[in-house]
Amino acid sequence: MFFEESPDRQSLSEFSCDVAILGAGFAGLMCARKLTRLGYRVAVIEPLTEVLGGASSRNEGWLHAGTYHALSIGDRDQARQVAERCRYGWEQIRRDFPEALEPEGHAAIAIVSEDRVAESARRWDSAGVGYRPASARDLKVVVGDVAIGPNERPFLVDDLGLDVRVLAARLGHEIRAAGGVILTGHRPTALGESSVQLTGGPTRTLHFRTLLLATGYATSKVCGELGLEPPAIRLWRSHLIALPRLTGPSVFSVAGGHAAMINHGPWSIAGLNEDAEIVPEPTFEPNPEVARRLVEAVVARFPRADISAAHVTACVKVDVIEAPNAARSLNIRVGELAQDVLYVLPGKMTEAPFTADVVAREIVGRLGMPGVCDRPIDQRSMSVSAGERREVFV
Repeated sequence: MFFEESPDRQSLSEFSCDVAILGAGFAGLMCARKLTRLGYRVAVIEPLTEVLGGASSRNEGWLHAGTYHALSIGDRDQARQVAERCRYGWEQIRRDFPEALEPEGHAAIAIVSEDRVAESARRWDSAGVGYRPASARDLKVVVGDVAIGPNERPFLVDDLGLDVRVLAARLGHEIRAAGGVILTGHRPTALGESSVQLTGGPTRTLHFRTLLLATGYATSKVCGELGLEPPAIRLWRSHLIALPRLTGPSVFSVAGGHAAMINHGPWSIAGLNEDAEIVPEPTFEPNPEVARRLVEAVVARFPRADISAAHVTACVKVDVIEAPNAARSLNIRVGELAQDVLYVLPGKMTEAPFTADVVAREIVGRLGMPGVCDRPIDQRSMSVSAGERREVFV
């Protein structure tokens, strides 16, 4: 187990909580922390033997400052919203979890094609993204390591590397210190009325007031196991390459097909911009053709890259199908699967603090605040939510 339970809990075949969260990825843990801080009794259930066993540990570890998504999303309003949510998460994580940040020593470098500089500045300003043009002195730290074309302009930006292991340890400690429970190696097998059966250790019955599925790409599978109709979701596979550190600061381009890299100690993790292919099942096996293009993009941007020591893998992400043939959505979705059963799709990892706020507001609207008198409008809201299926789309 991620944290040992107290002896009295180890012997219990039944226990109760206000909110049961299935899934101990980044979103599930962040929601649990938020809810325990609000006074709710929370239990986090994870079928794997460790937390962060899914997509949360299979990404670039990129703490987005809004820089990339303000430009990569075509619709200006959506781009601004995602960038603002990333900025919100960036600020919270920097403030609350400084030990989880990679000690870069230099600002990251974002590379923009010259014909997009004016539009980039407008979008960054609109979303509150921090940036400034990189000077020749700034670029001395990457001379020879990074290829910047004559029609490209570098900017110093606030994006950072994030060690998700350190962050998960802090989240888990805070959840447990606030009275929450984290059970790893336990799988839900049957859903009853306000209860769920767990196996993996001793068979247990967990009673809840609200059940939240924060199960990411496993959402459809878990819904099937619990007899729930899954939401209309899609799975997307993207690719990553890990190799010896490429340069001092992290460097990323915002153009499609180019490499984006974030540093983690002696390693760099790079991805390919706009790399997202729909897959029918979760798989961490890379597509050989996409892997080849990723390697080529890394070599093109980082001429001294040691490809002989590189390792390519894949990450699986999920979104709701908003319309046929729609592009991948980075929006946050909180929806109802059954009475007292919700699901959440968190968008980007950096958006998780914002996602936790959305979930918390939904839980408060359903359960009220522990020890706090409800207002008349709160009582009305809870009666409406109990009788109607609702979905929050951000």
